[in-house]
Amino acid sequence: MSMMGRFVQVSPARLKQIIDDPSDVEELFTGDQAAQAMPQLMGALKEKLHGRAPQMLAASMAAMPPELRDRLAQSLKNIGIDPDALARGEGGDDLAKLMAERMQKLGLRLPGQPPASGGSAQASGKGADLSIDKAWHGVHYLLCGKLEPGSDLASQAVMGGTDIGDDMGYGPARYFDAAKVAAIAVELSRPNLEAEMTARWDPAQMATLGIYPGKFDAADQQWLMDAFRQLRQFYVDASAAKLAIVTCLE
Repeated sequence: MSMMGRFVQVSPARLKQIIDDPSDVEELFTGDQAAQAMPQLMGALKEKLHGRAPQMLAASMAAMPPELRDRLAQSLKNIGIDPDALARGEGGDDLAKLMAERMQKLGLRLPGQPPASGGSAQASGKGADLSIDKAWHGVHYLLCGKLEPGSDLASQAVMGGTDIGDDMGYGPARYFDAAKVAAIAVELSRPNLEAEMTARWDPAQMATLGIYPGKFDAADQQWLMDAFRQLRQFYVDASAAKLAIVTCLE
């Protein structure tokens, strides 16, 4: 199971609503098309969750940096999933139950389940969204040379922010208010930043450190830099519109 970096622009008013009621935060990461496709997709994957998913998740965790692996392991324990059992191929039922519960929160359903009452409409105040897929950790590392976020703005852009809401599987969502978005946009647009990122590119060192997804080749440098430029533009656009950003790993 892959970890993907997701970002959504929201208005300050919408962010305040989410801060006041964090249960709404997951709705930001469910687009209309995804909401329509998810029940069919989950129907096809439901059986696989009982078999391959535990080993896949265990293998992904084994390749993570210790700090990230420990944080995810604790998150799994908090929701009743035993990380050690995953390595033995157990826990598929628990993963399927977790997915079904998460979908129910979003107003979705698996085939054969009764429709949830109400339904979910696109939340007001939600703007553009961006996924940088599995490039999130590599981009973060090239930005700051660290495994985890620090106090500097470059290290905040991907993995920083203020936690909000419940654990979404890889930790809670995080948010940046409009002022912080503007500051990060300036930092990501700094003239020398790309040169600094290029100088940090070292596939062997990144693999040794456990930068997700764990293995890099020469072509991946362009992949990470393209993802960075998309993220930079996303922050710049949000700053120009005086918007906040909410992000998560999923």
